[in-house]
Amino acid sequence: MRSVLIVVLFEWGLLLSSCAGIRGGSSSLPVLMVQRLDWMDEVAEAKRAKGLPITDPKREAELLNAMMQRGTAAGLPAQKVRLFFSGQIQAAKVRQEEWLWQHPAASGGKAPDLATTIRPALDQIGRKMIERLAQETQEICSSDALLIEKETRERLAKAGYTETVAQPALQGLIAALRRTAHEPIPTKPQATPTTSRR
Repeated sequence: MRSVLIVVLFEWGLLLSSCAGIRGGSSSLPVLMVQRLDWMDEVAEAKRAKGLPITDPKREAELLNAMMQRGTAAGLPAQKVRLFFSGQIQAAKVRQEEWLWQHPAASGGKAPDLATTIRPALDQIGRKMIERLAQETQEICSSDALLIEKETRERLAKAGYTETVAQPALQGLIAALRRTAHEPIPTKPQATPTTSRR
């Protein structure tokens, strides 16, 4: 009986370790989400300098299609990728609007170029997000989704982003991490019932 218990505890420990080990690091989803939003001040300034609107449906559709193609290539459901990045795009637009309202006058300096500086940086972050999403959704435990959401909320607040900005970003994250009825959920290994012999 003791040997069976030891084996069960060992296997359970490996499972919990694999689930807990997927978070953290400089390329975790919470960190990447903050990094993406950190570019939105520059995006807003660059758009203002060129007279471009905050909302660009054509550009947004192109971005979503590109992310879905990369996501499906990495084994992710296209709908989850769409929901995740739709949330990040909405959060980005809200942040740009906030920044422009807070800074009604142009900075006076040269705004970074959208095509050569900003978008390549955002593209790199997007690629890393896809990689992390693929890993998280394949290995995540149900409790991990709540922990990742909590960490993301805390990081966004610490970075100074308002709830209006954080909410759509978090909604996209939650939608991407939520499992469907067709996806297996990691569970605790169950001990095999044994009959005591006296």
